[in-house]
Amino acid sequence: MAANGKHAYDVVVIGAGNGGLVAAIRVLQAGYSCLLVEKHNLPGGFATSFKRGRFEFEASLHELNDFGSPEEPGDVRKLFRDLGVEDKIDWVRIPEAYHLITTDKKYDCVMPFGQQAFIDKMEQYVPGSRRSMTDFFALCNEVRDAQTYSNSVNGNTDSAYMKKTFPNFVKAGSYSVNEVLDALKMPPKAKDILNAYWCYLGVDCDRMSFLHYGSMVIRYITRDAWMPKMRSHEISLALDARIRELGGDIWYQTEAET
Repeated sequence: MAANGKHAYDVVVIGAGNGGLVAAIRVLQAGYSCLLVEKHNLPGGFATSFKRGRFEFEASLHELNDFGSPEEPGDVRKLFRDLGVEDKIDWVRIPEAYHLITTDKKYDCVMPFGQQAFIDKMEQYVPGSRRSMTDFFALCNEVRDAQTYSNSVNGNTDSAYMKKTFPNFVKAGSYSVNEVLDALKMPPKAKDILNAYWCYLGVDCDRMSFLHYGSMVIRYITRDAWMPKMRSHEISLALDARIRELGGDIWYQTEAET
């Protein structure tokens, strides 16, 4: 408990990065009083942008995965909605999933959002890839469904149910991305284009778990990506405003000492 004069707080959150901002909102939504302290003069932590000359740089965030539309929200949009800040941010939809350009193999591929659109575009770039891409997305959907089930039971899964309902999830669990794509007989060029997002998880596709990559790709391709019009700092400012709206206090330029 902290006190400022005669004002006492049930909870003190240290650090106004987005994690601290969200934690403060959750405390306030639960009915407790809260103080958030931050030694910097701005919220956001690494999730902010800065300018150098005529250029503006994002230090961390850029586009948000698993966001979805207002009508069919993904998990991230649902989080912002639950926090009460979705309508405080001007969201902009990213028009395409990604544009892959390479100098060695001379790829220049623009890949769209949407499973069928993605499969159709891959078939244009790599004739004969349709079946393997269709099987890939079917497996990814099974991965997502299995993870949803696991989350719903807090990880206490029934092994018999898992084997019966998600057999391919169980089979793929110990294999790398490329091992699974090879088993699906995916053409090498299609593998190159599909695996463009390996860098987001930081492990090459010969070693990366297929379950991790498949889970990320299916959420990204099916639920689009969005970003704040005024860059990631708009998120931090919206969270700041929500804390004050709920009656919380924020002290900037205040360092916590032990």
